Amino acid sequence: MNPLHPLLLGAFLASTPGISFWIAWPRRWWAALAVAAGSAAVWGSGFVLLTSAHQRQTWIGLGLWAIVGGLYTAYVIGRNGGEYDLIDEMLEEREAKRGALEKIVGEAKVRGAKTEAEQREVLALYGLVKGLSEALNWDEIRPKLEAAVQQFVGVDEFALYVSDLRSENSLHPLVTRRLGNSIGANWKAIERYLQANKIGMNVPHVMADPESAVMLPIREGQEVMGFFFAHVAPGGDPQALVQKALSFADQTGFAFRRLKLFQEVERLSQVDGLTGLARRGVLDQKMKEETVRAKTFKTSYCFMLLDIDHFKKFNDTYGHQFGDVVLKRVAEVVKASVYETDFVARYGGEEFGIVAPRADHVGVLRKAEAVRANVEKETFTLGMETIHVTVSLGIAHFPRDGSTPEEVIHQADNALYHAKETGRNRFVDIATVRK
Repeated sequence: MNPLHPLLLGAFLASTPGISFWIAWPRRWWAALAVAAGSAAVWGSGFVLLTSAHQRQTWIGLGLWAIVGGLYTAYVIGRNGGEYDLIDEMLEEREAKRGALEKIVGEAKVRGAKTEAEQREVLALYGLVKGLSEALNWDEIRPKLEAAVQQFVGVDEFALYVSDLRSENSLHPLVTRRLGNSIGANWKAIERYLQANKIGMNVPHVMADPESAVMLPIREGQEVMGFFFAHVAPGGDPQALVQKALSFADQTGFAFRRLKLFQEVERLSQVDGLTGLARRGVLDQKMKEETVRAKTFKTSYCFMLLDIDHFKKFNDTYGHQFGDVVLKRVAEVVKASVYETDFVARYGGEEFGIVAPRADHVGVLRKAEAVRANVEKETFTLGMETIHVTVSLGIAHFPRDGSTPEEVIHQADNALYHAKETGRNRFVDIATVRK
């Protein structure tokens, strides 16, 4: 027998516990059993090669070491494997909890973003309602509406139209933003589209061709106060946009009606109900504006103060109803006798004021004569009686006769007083009185 064989087999048996541990770690306990079985087979076959009793004793020790070491390795690996399985379960459970927490956090972020967006919308809506309630004219409300549409409705390409003061079928652009050549940029184009597609103006509509857009009326009760048009963003939901736009329209309809009524009241407050001319307050403002313009551009203007002669006598003799007829007709004659660029107002009672911008002295005299003559030619019939009225006029110029509107009016009043004192039915320039 070759003496190397027992040595090699013995070395193998001595190393099998380590080999089995290396192969079986961390969970393959069955690999350790396989190594132990292999060690037993090698150990059993090795007896054939041994001849002396001492070798056999040594071989028995090596065999027991290899077999017991393999079995013990299998036991240790099996025991530790259970612990590793428990650790894996704990890690899996931890990962599951982590995933659940990440999901909860993600959902919370989505809810937070949604809540934040809703809060912005509510704030925008609150700002819209507050801003609309504070606006006194269309110029004030325009930027507030524009900002509200962007923040609350969430669109950047839109148009807002408002109905005319007296006709809901006549709409005018209030805000037109980034529409270019879109149908929504022109009310006539919107009308043609609605008519061509047989769509009523008083119902919401989603346009798909030639562009993606929504349009709907702004109503207050049954009355159409305005109209809203907006492009749908790429990938946007038209129906969701319609719902937001309807909420926006609900808030603006009342404001549009309020502004229209306020505008009408303001117009009526500036216009004399009997004659249809501007009131005294408007005349004073006009004088201030003309004074600023004349000072800025180094020009002038004329102010004429007109009074109906013996008007109190007409009222006392023929009654106030006839006096109102005279006032209304004289106002019409005076307005028709001056240029369209001239401003005519009821100054008070039977007096009228005329502002003539950039008027020269000679032209004003011709104009005053035309007014005087045209009024004198008018006839008023009361029963069987035909009545004529006359007027007197006082004339003053800025800056020749005064450096402020008050001074010019005062000088024209002095000239009017002189015209009445010197016979009535005439006009007097204050310059001639000073001479």
